[in-house]
Amino acid sequence: MDNYQQQQSVAQQVQPTQTQQIEQPLYVLQQNKKRALIPKITTQVVLGAIFYLGVLLNISLLKLSASSETVIKLVALILLLLIVIVGIFLAFHQANLPYRFYRNRIKLYKKEVLYVNIINTNPKIDFWDKFFKTYSIKIAKDKYIRNIPQTVQISNYLQQLINYAKNSTSSQGNFQ
Repeated sequence: MDNYQQQQSVAQQVQPTQTQQIEQPLYVLQQNKKRALIPKITTQVVLGAIFYLGVLLNISLLKLSASSETVIKLVALILLLLIVIVGIFLAFHQANLPYRFYRNRIKLYKKEVLYVNIINTNPKIDFWDKFFKTYSIKIAKDKYIRNIPQTVQISNYLQQLINYAKNSTSSQGNFQ
């Protein structure tokens, strides 16, 4: 065996395969997409319309030529449409991200919350939740599991995972 083959053999032994590196979630919870998207899109369109009306009001109060007024209105409308389109794209992207439950943590978008740090598992229902038959759970100070369909009762499962995580960390402490 030459030197290159020895290095390749050692590299293969040292690097674990990707299946060993990636932990599989215990449960994957999809958001109710209608609940996630419709309120955000509605809010963005309404706020965009209010902003554009404000621009129109300000332009009417200024003494501008008709051509410059048209250019300003057009630029404001294009900027506003770009902002709304980007907002809708981000809302679609976020609505397609599931909540992933692992042995010791939940992955919310790109953030992770350890079960031992979860303070609450009680469902909360607001106006939009009533309308779309969903609920939310505030699991930490500023972290929520949102847009959960009412047909999925995740609170009890979450409480079991929290109890398991707390028991396993306390039992590990006893052995050390």
